[in-house]
Amino acid sequence: MDKEIVHNVLEKMGETFNIKVVAGAVLGLVTNKYSILMVGFGVLLYIDILTKWIAISYAYLVEQGHENPAFFDAFKGINSARKARKINSYEMRKRSVSKLFVYIICFLMAAIFDLMSSASGANSQIVQIVCGYLAMNEILSIIENLGDAGVQSMGRLYELLKRRGK
Repeated sequence: MDKEIVHNVLEKMGETFNIKVVAGAVLGLVTNKYSILMVGFGVLLYIDILTKWIAISYAYLVEQGHENPAFFDAFKGINSARKARKINSYEMRKRSVSKLFVYIICFLMAAIFDLMSSASGANSQIVQIVCGYLAMNEILSIIENLGDAGVQSMGRLYELLKRRGK
């Protein structure tokens, strides 16, 4: 009787083994602080690209004679700007992928330094410094793009942050 129960349990575990492996890997990635930081950079890069497209679309709409287009109009106009070849997806994708690789290299360098420091008994926070700096650069880029897309308050915020940074 006990053998049968064990056999049934093992059989049930084997039926969903692939799902458990994938779920475990995803859970491991999601809960790892370094993975969360990398996903955060990916999201910031995506928002940066999107706001850049909106800014280009805004400029295209102004060029087409629209006077002070609304932000949502600029968002909806992305497709028209792409058709007019104002947005070059290949070039933007190439720049974004390059930027992501640079971020990964900087992040890995900082993570290795933190691990080495931790192994020697020191408490380094290089990952926080590097990630904070890189994230702030992305946030400034997003704010600048929003300002270029006609969101006047973002233009003022960008100028204020730029003055504070000097």
